[in-house]
Amino acid sequence: MKVTNRGEAHLELNAFRRKQDCALVISGDSLEVCLRYYEHELVELACQCPAVVCCRCSPTQKAHIVTLLRQHTRKRTCAIGDGGNDVSMIQAADCGIGIEGKEGKQASLAADFSITQFRHIGRLLMVHGRNSYKRSAALGQFVMHRGLIISTMQAVFSSVFYFASIPLYQGFLMVGYATIYTMFPVFSLVLDQDVKPEMAILYPELYKDLTKVRPQCQSHPVSTHQGWPLCIPAQ
Repeated sequence: MKVTNRGEAHLELNAFRRKQDCALVISGDSLEVCLRYYEHELVELACQCPAVVCCRCSPTQKAHIVTLLRQHTRKRTCAIGDGGNDVSMIQAADCGIGIEGKEGKQASLAADFSITQFRHIGRLLMVHGRNSYKRSAALGQFVMHRGLIISTMQAVFSSVFYFASIPLYQGFLMVGYATIYTMFPVFSLVLDQDVKPEMAILYPELYKDLTKVRPQCQSHPVSTHQGWPLCIPAQ
């Protein structure tokens, strides 16, 4: 798409709207004209396209595109760059990935994640990203269940003694519960892998399934198993 004024932008956008399954290719000058007069229409069309290519854009335009996508779609954005002109775009995105290349390490230093080659992006998303999400969710659920168990035990113990302010365990036992006694499930959660890295890369559907349902709580039976034996000596 190449336009120079408002009239041409209106005609091109209407013509492109009637097309189906087409990629949008637009230059920086045409992008500036479209964003000035038809910002909402352009973003709406771009979100419906299978692919969008913006060429010869300034660093400010790159960051502006990322900001518009975040505001109009309310979705998370990921920006990938390898040069100093991509720094503003990387910082404007929710997640920035910098590639160390011939243009220096400016993008790599400004990004949240740094890789050496572009081909590593697939492994970063499909393997490390998927495992990080599942492990963080499982660890968060485990910590909540661990605290809930000890709180429930203390409530039952206090109700037996007419809600007197008597602790269920001494101080060192309470500290050990959160550090030593429940230490092994933490390592099992942060080091566990449900599928091999090769399978995660071979089947991208495994990554896509994370956006549909949340990971099931795997820490509840573990924390319950370790929590109730502590209640036995108090009975």
